[in-house]
Amino acid sequence: MKQLIRKITCFVLAFTMIVSLSGCTALKEMLAETTEREYAGEYKPEWGSESEETRRTKETKETDETEETEGTSGTTQPDGPDDGKYIKTSKELTYPDHVASYDEVHPKHAPGNLKNEEAAQRLKEVESTILKEYVSCYVDADILFQDPEKVGITGIDATKAWGSVITTKDKYPEKKAFYEKQRDLLLEIDYETLSNDDRICYDKMLYDIEENIYCYSFTAFEYYTMIFNSLVGPQCEVLFILDVFTFENIKDAENYILVLKDIDRYYDEMCEYEEIRAKYGFASSPQSYEDAAVSFDNLVEQKDDCFLYQTFEERLDKIPGLSSADRARLIKENEDAMKNVVFPEFEECAKRMRALKSAGGRDAGLSEYRGGDAYLAVLSRLQTNSSATVEESIRTLESEIDRLERERKELRSRISEWRSEYSSHKYSKGDVNKNLDYLRNAVKKDFPNIPSHQYYLMEVPKALEDNFSPAAFLGFHLDNFDSNMIIVNNKNVDKDFGVTVAHEGYPGHMFQSLYTRANTKHVYMYVSGSTGYKEGWAVYCENYSMRYFSGNGMSDAAKYAKNENDIMILLETRVDYGIHAEGWTIEDCVSYMNSHGLLVTKSSLKRIYTLLVCDPCYYVKYGMGYVWTSKVMDNMRNQYPNASDKQIHTAYLNGLTGTFSQIEANMKKTLK
Repeated sequence: MKQLIRKITCFVLAFTMIVSLSGCTALKEMLAETTEREYAGEYKPEWGSESEETRRTKETKETDETEETEGTSGTTQPDGPDDGKYIKTSKELTYPDHVASYDEVHPKHAPGNLKNEEAAQRLKEVESTILKEYVSCYVDADILFQDPEKVGITGIDATKAWGSVITTKDKYPEKKAFYEKQRDLLLEIDYETLSNDDRICYDKMLYDIEENIYCYSFTAFEYYTMIFNSLVGPQCEVLFILDVFTFENIKDAENYILVLKDIDRYYDEMCEYEEIRAKYGFASSPQSYEDAAVSFDNLVEQKDDCFLYQTFEERLDKIPGLSSADRARLIKENEDAMKNVVFPEFEECAKRMRALKSAGGRDAGLSEYRGGDAYLAVLSRLQTNSSATVEESIRTLESEIDRLERERKELRSRISEWRSEYSSHKYSKGDVNKNLDYLRNAVKKDFPNIPSHQYYLMEVPKALEDNFSPAAFLGFHLDNFDSNMIIVNNKNVDKDFGVTVAHEGYPGHMFQSLYTRANTKHVYMYVSGSTGYKEGWAVYCENYSMRYFSGNGMSDAAKYAKNENDIMILLETRVDYGIHAEGWTIEDCVSYMNSHGLLVTKSSLKRIYTLLVCDPCYYVKYGMGYVWTSKVMDNMRNQYPNASDKQIHTAYLNGLTGTFSQIEANMKKTLK
C-alpha cells in the first residue's frame, strides 16, 4: 500500500517537526563541504566494521505515456454511493463498514507447537520472507544495506530501480494472502521457547503482519491522501537520497545512472497515482496541486547547476584505477541523464499536477470520506505504535494539555524568580558540529553506551529551505555503523538549535538507531517502520536535553521552555485529530489554538493546516509518540524509584522498536 506500507527509503529519513506558525549555485554549498567524522564509541560489534557497499545492475524505462492504464487520466466522475454524508467516491473500491476494534485486528491466538531451535528457525524464515517483500528494489537494497546479500536480500528485479509506488486494487487479494500465510507460519511457533530477542521480534512482526492483513482488506485505503505533498512528499527528499549512493567500482557508477534514468518511470507512476485518486473522487485542492507543482519548479530551476553534478565527480574520484576515458564517459552519461531525463521528468510532474487543478477537488479531513474513520484508526495505531483508539488518544491528549496548562500557571506564579534566566537562555553551543560534540559527552551519564561510528553533515541549500524540515537524520547502510547523515536547514537555526540537534543526533534519532542496530540480531527491528517509537523518543530526548544547555539543570526556566514545547506539539496533535476525526475547518483550528492562549490567524495557520489535511497523523506521530514515551518512562520511574535515568533509558532502548505496551513489558524484565 502507498501510505501504510511506505517505501523503505522513507523509513530511514527522520525529520524534526515543522512547527513554525508564521537558485542552484547555493546547492554547491551542500556537499562540497561534507564532513566525515569518527567518534570513539564504547564498543564495535564485529559486523560494524565492514567497508564500502556492493552494487547491483539495473535496467529501467518502459512507461509509454500514451497508454491508458487504470484511471491514468481523464475527468470521469466517481460513481460511488452518495448519501449526502461523505464526499462521493468510486464504487469500484472497497470500504470498511465500521471502525475495527483492536481485538478484531489483533485477536488472541493459541500457542503453537514448534519449540526451541525449530521455533527460532521458523522465525528467521518468516523474517527473511518479510524483508524480501519490504526491500524489493535496487534503490531500497542499496541504500539500506552495504551488503544486501549478507542479510538475505537477493534476486532483486533490476528492471525497475525504484520499484513500484502503489498496489493496484487487483493485487490486494494476493498481498493479503501473502501476509495471512506469514501470520499462520508464525502462529505455529511456541512463543515461550523463544529467546528474549526472538520474542521481541516475534511480537513486532505479528503485530505488523496483522495490521497489513487488515489494510489489504479494503482497496479505498490506497487513495485517501496525496503522494506529492509539497512539504513532505518524495520530491522533497529525492536529491538527498541520490547523494547517498557511493561508488566502489565502475559498475556502481553505471548503476547510479540507471537509477537516475528510472526516475522517469517512477515519477510517472506517482503522477498516475494522483490522477487515479482524482478519477476515484479523492482529488485534492487546486492550491495543493499548485504547491506540489511549485516544489517541482524549484527542482527544475537546478537543471544547469545542481550539486549532484559535482558530487558525482567526487564519488568517481574514489573508484580505484578509474581511467580518464571511463571518467569522461561516466560524467557525460550522468549529465545526459540529469538534463535529459531527471529534470525534464520533474518539469512534466509540475505540468501534470497543474492539470489536476481542474479536477474540482478540495483538501478534506478523513472523516469526510466513506471509511475514512477506519483508515484514521489504522494510521493512528501505526503512527503512534499504540493500541489506543482515536477517541482514547484524544482523551489522553486533552488530559495532558490540561496538566501542562496547570503546570504553566504554577510556574508563572513565580515568574519573577526565573524571568531573567528564561529571557536570556540559549540552548545551543553554536553550529551543528559544536552541539554534537557537546551532546556526545553530556549524555553519557544518563544514557547507555553506543558503538563507535561516523556521521556526515549536509546543509540544505537555500533553494530548498522552504520545502524542508528544520533538520533530518538519514540512516543508510544499516549494516554499517559508519553510515549516518545529519541534514541541517540553516533557515531554522536559532538560539535553541542545540535541542534540535539533540532530536536528530545525541541522544535522539542517530543515537537510537545506532543502539537498536547494535542490540538485536533481527534486521526487521530496524528496517520496519516504528514511527511513533522513533519520533516519540526523539521528542522526549529533545526536551530532556534542555538540562544540558541551561547551565542550571532543569531549573524553572528550563521547565517553562519544556512546557512551551510540550504544549505546542500537543495542541498541534489535537488539531491533527480534530481535522480528521471531527471535521475541523481551519476556522475551528484557529479558534481552538487561540482558546489555549496562542495568537494565530487563518493566514499564520494555513501552512500547518494544509500539511495536516494532506498528511493525516503528521503531528500525531510526534505528539502521541511523545505522550506514550513519556508515560512509559514515568510509569517505570514510579514502579522502580531506585532506578537511575540511565537504567530507565537503557531498559527502554532494550525494549526495541515495538509497541509501547510491548516495550513497557520488556522494561519490567530488565528493571525488576
